[in-house]
Amino acid sequence: MSSPFFTEDMRDIADICGRAVALELLAELPGVEIKVPLQWSPDNPLSRLKRETADIIIREFAGNKFYVPTRRERIDTKAAARRLNKQGKSKLEIAIELHVSERYVRGILSGGKTAARARKVDDRQIDLEDFLSSQKS
Repeated sequence: MSSPFFTEDMRDIADICGRAVALELLAELPGVEIKVPLQWSPDNPLSRLKRETADIIIREFAGNKFYVPTRRERIDTKAAARRLNKQGKSKLEIAIELHVSERYVRGILSGGKTAARARKVDDRQIDLEDFLSSQKS
């Protein structure tokens, strides 16, 4: 099956349960790891799907777990963000369209990686390794 599902899990779901089930998962639960229960439960993320869809997944994959990717197709997020920015889209609009955070979009458009904050070390504190080795004695 030639499909936009770029993980093995999603291809399996599309092949076994149908393309509509896989598309609903991608639309409703992107970025979620699903632990498929033995029976439907309102506490499981599958409860966010149509009940019929959840029942199909439970019937076919009970006891398994799988990850639902955040996007349906592979794209170069950085290039897409730059292209959308040139088209006049706001950072918020770009983030929503690409399913990434606004912070990530700002980082891409600013030209690169944001510098990590330097952490101050308090000289009064003991090193963790020194502390652990002193506890063994």
